[in-house]
Amino acid sequence: MALKTFILENSNTKKKRQTDVQNAVREYLKNPKAKVVYDEKGRPSVENAENVHISITCANNVMLLVIYEKAIGIDGEYLPNIIAEGNKIDHMTLAERFFSYDEVEYLRDSAREAERENFVKIWVRKEAYIKAAGKTLSDFPNFSVVDGNRFAKKVHGVSIKAFAIKFEDCENYVFAIAGID
Repeated sequence: MALKTFILENSNTKKKRQTDVQNAVREYLKNPKAKVVYDEKGRPSVENAENVHISITCANNVMLLVIYEKAIGIDGEYLPNIIAEGNKIDHMTLAERFFSYDEVEYLRDSAREAERENFVKIWVRKEAYIKAAGKTLSDFPNFSVVDGNRFAKKVHGVSIKAFAIKFEDCENYVFAIAGID
């Protein structure tokens, strides 16, 4: 099965988002009875479907759904929400709390104007990794997506990379995708 991506409109309601995901999965699998279920941590899976893995991310007005034959994770952020002037998010405090030592140092070594964008790039890579690896946010400090002065291509056997996808106004988004080879 090739990687399949659905670009869906993000909704204000959980029920509508779940319905849209359900419909997309059913359409792709050509199975009107396929059922997307969510575990206690909100992670989605397709019930009784061997070798079908899904991951979802919502960023601003966009929801992305990916379907693959192996464990997969996707995450994205809408940059203006984080890098806008006057934004009160203290990204360095968050980094010191959730990132590894190497990632914090990577941010400190960034040019001042690139710190916030690099924070987002690290964050989405970490989120994509934990989704693919079945980990949680509490695992964030225990691994690094940075290898010296660049982004690591793999973390514990899981490939992680930027995910470029085209849709209206896509230049304001950062996405990362992770998957077990």
